[in-house]
Amino acid sequence: MRPDRITELAQKYVEYDMISTHTELPEFPVPRVRLLYTFLNDGGRETARSAETCALAAFLVQLGLDTHDKIDVDDSCKEEQEMRSRQLKVLAGDYFSSVFYELLAQKAEIGTVSKMSAAICEVNRLKVRLYTGLRKMLLPAEEYLKERVQLKTVLFHSFTQQLDRSVQNIWKLLLTEISRCEVMLDEMKHYSLSPEEHKGFAFLHIWETGTAEDKEMISARKIGERDWSLLLTKYKIREQLASMLRQSVERVQGLVPECQSDKIRSEIGGIVEPMLSVLSSQRRAIQEG
Repeated sequence: MRPDRITELAQKYVEYDMISTHTELPEFPVPRVRLLYTFLNDGGRETARSAETCALAAFLVQLGLDTHDKIDVDDSCKEEQEMRSRQLKVLAGDYFSSVFYELLAQKAEIGTVSKMSAAICEVNRLKVRLYTGLRKMLLPAEEYLKERVQLKTVLFHSFTQQLDRSVQNIWKLLLTEISRCEVMLDEMKHYSLSPEEHKGFAFLHIWETGTAEDKEMISARKIGERDWSLLLTKYKIREQLASMLRQSVERVQGLVPECQSDKIRSEIGGIVEPMLSVLSSQRRAIQEG
């Protein structure tokens, strides 16, 4: 399988000038989709074409869910461009999330439609729980990460029964660890944003372990960029995220020998390769810092 095969198939649904001009889409769920396609096409009872359809459906639904997550819920007055961006995120998310019905119906994958629909409902239920915990400041940093990983796996678990029973356990273990890698990568990308823009691991960890003075500082409505940067350095946030990513990558690599298929082992190597590159660049940045 070419690494970009499913992404390439998704372009006809994703590449609209109106979207690219006026708003920004989230990261594509490539690692999980690539893992799903690999197992469906090798360890499942699917034909290559059916595996492509299911993987593409998962790609678009997950993209739709992630696009809705980027919608700014602040109701204060906004510039026209900001309003248009928010409206397009709503419409694009709805569109991506609905296309899977047509894709799967054309292949008579009615059972898969039902399972994915149930998974979407579960994802939305879990999102409410996560956002409620964040709003009430009752969520420990590690629990936050676990809930984010769970949110990334729910949709993909709906395909487990389509796999041969002999690979279902290793599939679930790999799905969890690769999803955790994606969460770490996302946190590493956004941890430097102020708490006003992103309440994630960095904010929760400082709130959970910080001094009273530091907690008072981050509880303010707005913290200065320099003060936030100093706190990130003080609590070694970048180093912790890089360490957690490294641990998950190592767990993925440790699971590879349990895969009986050479194709699956090769694909997993391709999935973690970009993550190893990130770790390498982070290591250099930390050493230089």
